Amino acid sequence: MIKRFIRSRAALRAAILARAALPAAALLAAAAALPSSARAQDTSTAAPSAQATPGQLDPGAGAEEPKPENALAVHGLVGVDFPTEYISRGLVLEDQGFIAQPYAELDFTLFEAKEASISKGTFFFGIWNSLQSQHTDAGLTGADPTTGVRPPVTTDAWYEFDWYLGVAFDFGDFNLNLSYWEFISPNQGFGTSKNYQAKLAYNDTKAWNGGKDSGFALKPYGIFFIETDGKAGSGSDNGIYIELGVEPTIYTLGAKGTYPLAFSVPAKVGLGFSDFYEDDDLLGYVSVGLKASVPLAFMPSKYGAWTASAGVYYYYYGDGVDDFNKGTGDGDDDIVGTVGVSFTF
Repeated sequence: MIKRFIRSRAALRAAILARAALPAAALLAAAAALPSSARAQDTSTAAPSAQATPGQLDPGAGAEEPKPENALAVHGLVGVDFPTEYISRGLVLEDQGFIAQPYAELDFTLFEAKEASISKGTFFFGIWNSLQSQHTDAGLTGADPTTGVRPPVTTDAWYEFDWYLGVAFDFGDFNLNLSYWEFISPNQGFGTSKNYQAKLAYNDTKAWNGGKDSGFALKPYGIFFIETDGKAGSGSDNGIYIELGVEPTIYTLGAKGTYPLAFSVPAKVGLGFSDFYEDDDLLGYVSVGLKASVPLAFMPSKYGAWTASAGVYYYYYGDGVDDFNKGTGDGDDDIVGTVGVSFTF
């Protein structure tokens, strides 16, 4: 039997019951392809205003992204990522086989007044999925407590389905995103988890090069995540997760051409409080990566603004995820790759 399904891992999985989508390290593929205007998470926001793990989109991403120029008060974000491992907040949930993570989001502009102190309000709703060829933990939550035998599951490759909704507000160069997330496992790999999140992102573009848009910005953000029912971390009680990160664009190759290739260095740290991680440990992980993204300019504009991206990410695991990840056969660190494609409209 492959290492994914060793007994210790199953016991740890059953205990935490839930997953977050996301990680981190994640990857907002749409950012570089959009006009310069602002995403509600993961780190690759192009202007003030959704998060991600190796390549997973963060809920609310569309609310921070610049949109194609049109008169609509509704915009959308659709994409798919293909990571080599699924890591959520430092927890290695799958490191074998083929993984596809499609997502979609709709954003509705509630109001917009550029001179007002709160210049824009957005309501967003979206879904995120993880499809895994290893049929990760299929039937685990329905396993017989005595024999450990799991029931047959027709959706065994569909490990995770998340839905989320929230509101985002722009004020000055800041974007505040407030959202509710629900993590569900169609293949019964974990129990449903219900959570709330607040994310604050800052567009520091004007702070560099004398206020001129040089293309460089650190794009710092902070996430405050609260478990209310079920677990997204590795601890034994509902806890609090805090993520701090940046994703500076360090160089754009062919910046004035049709296919500018933008390189960024996303970095973040995940911290747990109130028993979010096992043994109430503080440090979950530290991650740093190199990501490249390019607009697919050959796509007609009537089909939206398309972007392709690829990245490689290094993860160092802290005590907060140590036992869980050793149960999966992973060590103290990891290198994860991802590729993705997305479009906005």
